[in-house]
Amino acid sequence: MPAPHQPTPLSDAGLGPPRRRADLTVLGQIETQARTRIALDIPSNVVDPDMPPTPLPMVDFRLHVMRAPGPIRDRAWRHLAETARAHRGDWNLYALGVAYPKLRTQANKLTAHLAPGPAAQAHYTLAIEFLFALHRLDLTTPQLFPRLTDAAYTHASGRKRQHPPPLYDLDALPDDRIPRSEHGNPEADANQETVHDVLNRLVAQANTRTGRQTISDTQATLIRRTYLNGETLRAVAADLHLSEPSASKQRSRVATTIARLLGRHDLIEPTPIRPAARYDPPEQR
Repeated sequence: MPAPHQPTPLSDAGLGPPRRRADLTVLGQIETQARTRIALDIPSNVVDPDMPPTPLPMVDFRLHVMRAPGPIRDRAWRHLAETARAHRGDWNLYALGVAYPKLRTQANKLTAHLAPGPAAQAHYTLAIEFLFALHRLDLTTPQLFPRLTDAAYTHASGRKRQHPPPLYDLDALPDDRIPRSEHGNPEADANQETVHDVLNRLVAQANTRTGRQTISDTQATLIRRTYLNGETLRAVAADLHLSEPSASKQRSRVATTIARLLGRHDLIEPTPIRPAARYDPPEQR
């Protein structure tokens, strides 16, 4: 029985470049969709005005942009970003496909020590943040593409995220480690007077001290309704049958009284210095 025919090994010569391995990550699948699913193109003269306007699918546009000098790259990305903002949809996918090489490099940094689940989520987050930057950032300044990818990485990595202040479980801490207010018992601080209570107390205090300027009900109402309740001075003055200049002067006087009662001399407005009246001798009049 003849031996089975053994296939002749083929030479690698003439077979072209080897096929790249499929990137099965989230960003890799997005780039595959951009290459195979959408049928969009950008005229080549967007990259080079001297070129004939031949249509560039995503991969060809990416190759031309990656090789272009900075100002031309900025112009191409500006065109792509403006198109994505105007039409969204598959143009967002087109932009992600063009940005794929840089985003994939950034994703490698984010996911170097992550389990598969969090790593996949990091890819999603990076892609989403890139689209947010594409639709949000100023497109007129130079270095557009690095700014887009840097903004995406910044938000996806959380490297500038404000960390929340530490929270204490007061019931679980020993008494000597419970944070306390500089002004006394923290439970007492929670029951401090409201601003209206403080105003009522100061009015009563001013009106019971002999020899001190008192605060009338009208003046207290001016303070309460304008400073505490946020009403306009004109409206309150009209309700109290006062002219606005008169109401302003009364409010200023009582505000000075309250500042003194609180010991807050820094809140007292300085009295304007009036120029002395000039005296002309009778013979010069």
